[in-house]
Amino acid sequence: MVRRIGLPSSLRRSRSSQRDHHGIGTSIGIGGRSKQGGGGDGQTTTTPSSSPSATPTKPAAATKAASSSSSPTPDPAELSSSQSSSNGNTLTNEYQIPWEVTYDHTDGTAATASASSASAAAAAVVDEANLARRVRSIPSPQYDNDVDPYSDVRERLEQSSLRDKLRFVYHRSQSASDHGAGVQTHTQMKMQVKKQVKKRQVKKKQKQQHDHNHIPFFAAITTYLGYAVLIFIGHVRDVCASIFRQGRYYRSAVSSAADDDATASTACSDNAASTSDENDDGSSGSSKTVNNHTIPSGPYPSDNPATYAPLLKSWENFYTRRLYHRIQDCFNRPIASRPGATIRVLERVSWDGNKTMKVLGRLDNLETWEQREEYTKGQHFVLCQPEDRVSRSCLNLGSYNYLGFADDWDVTCRRGVVSSLTNLPISTSSCRVEYGTTTLHQQVERIVSRFLGKDDAMILNMGFNTNATTIPALMGRGDLLVSDELNHTSIVNGARASGASIRTFRHNDADHLEEILSTAIVMGRPRTRRPWNKIMVIVEGIYSMEGEYCDLRNVVRVCKKYGAYLYLDEAHSIGAMGPTGRGCCEYTGVDPADVDVLMGTFTKSFGGMGGYVAGSREVIDYLRTKCAGSSFHNSLSPVVCQQIISSFKVIMGEDGTDIGKRKLTALRDNSNYFRMRLMDMGLHVLGHFDSPIVPVMLYNPTKIAAFSRECLKRGLAVVVVGFPAVPILMSRARFCISAAHTREDLDRALVEIEEIASLLKLKYNKSTFG
Repeated sequence: MVRRIGLPSSLRRSRSSQRDHHGIGTSIGIGGRSKQGGGGDGQTTTTPSSSPSATPTKPAAATKAASSSSSPTPDPAELSSSQSSSNGNTLTNEYQIPWEVTYDHTDGTAATASASSASAAAAAVVDEANLARRVRSIPSPQYDNDVDPYSDVRERLEQSSLRDKLRFVYHRSQSASDHGAGVQTHTQMKMQVKKQVKKRQVKKKQKQQHDHNHIPFFAAITTYLGYAVLIFIGHVRDVCASIFRQGRYYRSAVSSAADDDATASTACSDNAASTSDENDDGSSGSSKTVNNHTIPSGPYPSDNPATYAPLLKSWENFYTRRLYHRIQDCFNRPIASRPGATIRVLERVSWDGNKTMKVLGRLDNLETWEQREEYTKGQHFVLCQPEDRVSRSCLNLGSYNYLGFADDWDVTCRRGVVSSLTNLPISTSSCRVEYGTTTLHQQVERIVSRFLGKDDAMILNMGFNTNATTIPALMGRGDLLVSDELNHTSIVNGARASGASIRTFRHNDADHLEEILSTAIVMGRPRTRRPWNKIMVIVEGIYSMEGEYCDLRNVVRVCKKYGAYLYLDEAHSIGAMGPTGRGCCEYTGVDPADVDVLMGTFTKSFGGMGGYVAGSREVIDYLRTKCAGSSFHNSLSPVVCQQIISSFKVIMGEDGTDIGKRKLTALRDNSNYFRMRLMDMGLHVLGHFDSPIVPVMLYNPTKIAAFSRECLKRGLAVVVVGFPAVPILMSRARFCISAAHTREDLDRALVEIEEIASLLKLKYNKSTFG
């Protein structure tokens, strides 16, 4: 009997017909086993039959198109210009490969299947002239007052977007020489196969060296040198602190139990007055004498190393003390406003050399009149309530306010959200399986499943926990997880907590993924060589630190070929990609039915919090009871549920307006314009066009703080990222663009960024030295 672990039958469906089509019918599928010689237990197992009882229920249109699911979908170049000009769609609609199952985007239900002929695919040729002609035929998007703010660069924006889509989604060359035309002879086909093999080997070698190829030699050397100096000086200061018994981070020496008792009794006395010395960091603490030396003693019992082992003594503690604290004013900045296109950043100060940061508050907290005058004369100085706290008015280039609901919330969502408080509380104070489910929770799940074209959905109260608790519920011991090397840490934590074996493949490299899957199927589990119970591939729609979208078409192709399940994290792509905001599946032309589990969050495009998991009804019913995020965590606030419902209605146009359509258009145009201008400056910009995340490489650790501080000085709130969130050489600034930004906002930011880039020598595309 086949052993099945962790998933209901709906997620163990047989894909033997797909595997046999590709000539690997004898390989293991998910949840089943095939005939394999030399198994660890010496048993012969077979794949489960594809009987109707073992096959999940699919929509009629999906069943109708199943016969052609293994064949590749046609290229966008096959779409005739007459078709594209007559339908009046936007760029992403016009050049999108039609799904094998075409969905009606008004309600997410399946419609008729459509696909272009294979002969048209063979004759498809995309060149620059054809690209420019097609771009010029695209109608301009609609804006308020029918004024396109990007009319002067519209053709260039659309051409850049389409070029990236052809290159990274459809993997089509733009030269006619790379494409065959008409019927090919046997010799031509053999030559083409050889070219493809050679091109694949070159591509593999390039991807192996990808992390170092685009880093300028000068930037790499100075980055290593900068870290070496910081580490060396940090260790020297630690040694000096231990010798001279003084230092910013020096803790108390060994003390006797009698000293501890005396200290405790003194602290308990109401009228006792303990002597205190001023530490070198400006803080006050009790002191004691050991061998005629006055040694500062901390206020906690754990400061005594004779009784307590050090809580932190590793490299991470050293990094925090000697590197992170030097620039911690660039992180964790508190705000005193909505996270809209402009925000108010509270001013912070440090009295101990950046070891700790405190909110300044009122101007009276400054010591001298000169300091107060310096603040009030600042260009971006504002006072915010309550208590007239000092803050700066900044252009927000760091929040996940993709669709701008934080800016027009009073118009789009306020009425529904406030009215939800009439009948429902702010919190249900219970988990979903007890008393934490309201009508709003059920309504959110229905609208999410309808929006995504899935049978059912489940919502959770935290995006991070959605991955961290869902993945362990789906996978366990004896299973294999194959994860992209740049997946989010929530996926990493969920994968580690599941107990499943983990393999990673190179970022967006479908060839490496195929190599790992084929090896895993042939070799089985380590030591025993028994087949895996099931295999799941996990990828993201948009990678949050790279601004790149997933090579979803090829990932789906490989997963179909080897019978692996696919888990897609759309935290940053849902609501931000595709003509109607349905995420990476819509943008890349992939049928959502080909993705077994769709995950996303409401914290980015929807102005809320929490996350969702969507899939077949059997899988979601299974997760409702097995997922810790549903069974034990507090349910999502009903107020937040109403916020999500209101934002969905705006995006889908069910509010009776076209605000959602305009938001999606503005987000795409703002992101592409900002990316294009940064590239024109000569900066190293990661990611793809049509992605709202625009990372700019800084490389050197000293430039992390310098870039952030210079931006704040000029009224720009940006996010900078360094090690360990990214590799040690790959420090960067990450811009998140919003639909609420205007071109005037972006132009002002770009002028300031260009000045900062020249000051800090960041133009690595123009000069090796920046």
